[in-house]
Order: sequence, then structure tokens, then C-alpha cells
Amino acid sequence: MIFSPPLITPRLLLKKESLNDFERFFAMSKDPEVMQYIGDGSIFHWTRNTAFERFKASLGRTNADEFGKLAIYTKEPNRYIGWCEIRYSKFLDHIELGYRYHRDEWFNGYATEAAAAVLSEAYQLSGFDRILACTHPENLAGIRVLEKLGFTYAFSKQSRPAGRDIPVYRMDCKTFEEKH
Repeated sequence: MIFSPPLITPRLLLKKESLNDFERFFAMSKDPEVMQYIGDGSIFHWTRNTAFERFKASLGRTNADEFGKLAIYTKEPNRYIGWCEIRYSKFLDHIELGYRYHRDEWFNGYATEAAAAVLSEAYQLSGFDRILACTHPENLAGIRVLEKLGFTYAFSKQSRPAGRDIPVYRMDCKTFEEKH
């Protein structure tokens, strides 16, 4: 992990995931509205036990392609609302920003606030010159988050799981520094 958690923003605390996050993580992953624009749009198919074992195993694992995945908590009240990460994407063959939020936390600006903190840390500590992000073309809220952060459309790429072209956005380190 390239990050030195916790990262603190005006309303959020970003830190390593813990077992205490599992119930909200699982609920988020079983929510059809949350999952509709991820992959082929199917909800988390694992049983609770399988999901818990995989979640627990992931807590101590360090993958070469995962530069940093942080759980996102609201400060008041202290509640797990989702996650944000920087990782190597095989689909894009590049470093990618990713995030997912519990549906009851949408439209509060949390995705933009947390991603800005993650991107700032990633650009400062990693030496990355560019980070990509992609979202389903109908996910207008996700596209708006990327645009607010300073990402611009770069190209589209065919996604077999989604069965369509997926727009890919990019942001250079210089652009991020100028905007933030």
C-alpha cells in the first residue's frame, strides 16, 4: 500500500478496512442499484459465509496490483460508507481509480471528497504521471464525479462483462495539482 492511513478530509476518515466494515460492505455489494453499473451489473453472488471469509482474507493481503484501498467513514456519525482505491487494472493495463459507496450515502459529495484525498496521496507518494478511471456510460453520477475531480474523456474500450464500450477518463498529475 502506498498510502499512510488514515487520510482525513473535512467530513471523512479514510483508513484500512476492518472486520467491522463487513456488514455494510456486504449489504452494499448485494444492492442491485449499487451494482448495476459494475461489471455485468450482477449483484454479489457469494453467500454471506463465503463473502466474509474472502473479505477477512483480503484484510491482511498485499497485492502487487493494489496500491491502496481505503475504507471510507463519515466522521459524524462514525459510519462505514464505502471504499476508494488506486490499483493496477488489467482491463486498462494502467493505474486506475476505483470506488464504491453504500446507496444511502450517494449525492452527498463523499465520492469526490474521498477520491480527491486518495488521488492527492497517490500522486505525492507514487510518482504516477497519469491515473485512469472508467465507468458505465449510463452512470451519469459517476461520470460527474470524475469530471469534478478533473478527469477528461480519453477513449472507449470494449468490456466483455458489460457487453459494451466503456468510456475511459484520464487525469495527469499536473492537471490534478492545478485543480486541487
